[in-house]
Amino acid sequence: MTYRQCLFWPLLGIVFWLPLPMGSNPPWARAILILLIALLSLFWVLGYALNRLETTASFRQVKWLHAGFTGVIGWLFVQQLPMSAAWVQLLSPFSWNLHSSAAETLGLVTPQWMTLSISPHDTMVSALLTMAYYLFFCLCLLLVDRPDKLRWFAWAFVVSGIFQAVFGSLSTLSGAEVLLFGEKPSYFGVATGTYVNRNSFAGCMEMTLAFGMGLLIAQLNDRKAGSWQEWLRETLHMLMSNKVILRTGLAIMVIGLVLSRSRMGNTAFFSSLLVTGLLFVICRKQLSRGMIVLFVSLLLIDTAILSQWFGLEKVMERIEQTSLERETRPNVSEVTLGAISDYSLTGSGAGSFYTALPAYHDGSWKGFYDLAHNDFLQFPLEFGVPVFLILALMVVWSSWQAVQAMKLRRSRLMIGMGFSSFMGMLAIMIHSSVDFNLQIPANAVYFVALMALAVLARHMPSNRHRSSTVKGNG
Repeated sequence: MTYRQCLFWPLLGIVFWLPLPMGSNPPWARAILILLIALLSLFWVLGYALNRLETTASFRQVKWLHAGFTGVIGWLFVQQLPMSAAWVQLLSPFSWNLHSSAAETLGLVTPQWMTLSISPHDTMVSALLTMAYYLFFCLCLLLVDRPDKLRWFAWAFVVSGIFQAVFGSLSTLSGAEVLLFGEKPSYFGVATGTYVNRNSFAGCMEMTLAFGMGLLIAQLNDRKAGSWQEWLRETLHMLMSNKVILRTGLAIMVIGLVLSRSRMGNTAFFSSLLVTGLLFVICRKQLSRGMIVLFVSLLLIDTAILSQWFGLEKVMERIEQTSLERETRPNVSEVTLGAISDYSLTGSGAGSFYTALPAYHDGSWKGFYDLAHNDFLQFPLEFGVPVFLILALMVVWSSWQAVQAMKLRRSRLMIGMGFSSFMGMLAIMIHSSVDFNLQIPANAVYFVALMALAVLARHMPSNRHRSSTVKGNG
């Protein structure tokens, strides 16, 4: 076993581990996440220093993404860096005012040194997490260097998703209602996997289902059958192959997603599947019988048969009964927009939403919001609009790489992985408009993995062109 392979398998182990401790959201689980990724990165650097490893073509192709990640991480450290109060007043008057008001409340003089962040400790934690996300992104590009490893990489996410779906479904259907690490505090009667929140669990299902879809597409036979009889024989042969294991796994994950009763989770999955399927047809300029069977089975068999047994109608009822008058989130979103205008340049500090929001509470809602329930609002508030735009451009560029992989690659595996990447990112983007999936560390890592997958699908040489530099046509 080579040095690179010795690091590759722990990478897959991290993929499986991250969702288990409540999505790696508790402080102790976040610390383990950072430690595991940092250690694996350290071993890679050690191997590089000893000339046992070298960078890959995929890693070298994404200089703009490296620059984007580095810039965002650097900015988060700047946010919690003590600086002259005069500079803080100039750059972020509202941060200066909050720091000054806090000092006055405590009977202290206005401090001479302040931070742009109104919650510097939380910003430091967010900076360390973001650094871990970037290191994981780099490890994906550096350790997944061959098509066979890419297939194993995708399977790791599928296995993780199947486990989450089985654990969540059995926990709910049996009435045990437990988590893997601790008691289940809420969302009784619905599946949450090893997560606390059903929507975070649904987000995990959306991304792991996308990985599974790509693997299925990679196994499709594009050869046109001469007759329906020949097509039927090929279909029966497929049903007796290992594709059945994957297809069964997808059905299990769909059941888990439905049992979550997450309105936007289910909407995001099926919407992203339809949109990406249409984009796939446009990119490939063909629609094979295999693709038709695949999509029909997903949209009809899973939804009309399997999901009906496990309560799809209850999800539909929740969607139909949704009323803006009954929801508090729209009002919180409006208030958050006002806060964004006050912190538009520098942000209030990563991880500071629960500190920033009370100053804007107008008494129109009850309860405590530690997250915005809308990633498209929370990121610009905490990071600042300029840095949020950098993040948005990074996601758009990664999505474009996935589209290019679907359009230009000849390898079915690369085409399938391009499909996975685009579908998974699109699903989370749809879901993030009403929830906080990217604030949950495990889901954030999975999303970063989808970004890396887009690059791998676009630039990794196929078996036929292993010795050539990446041209994108493998």
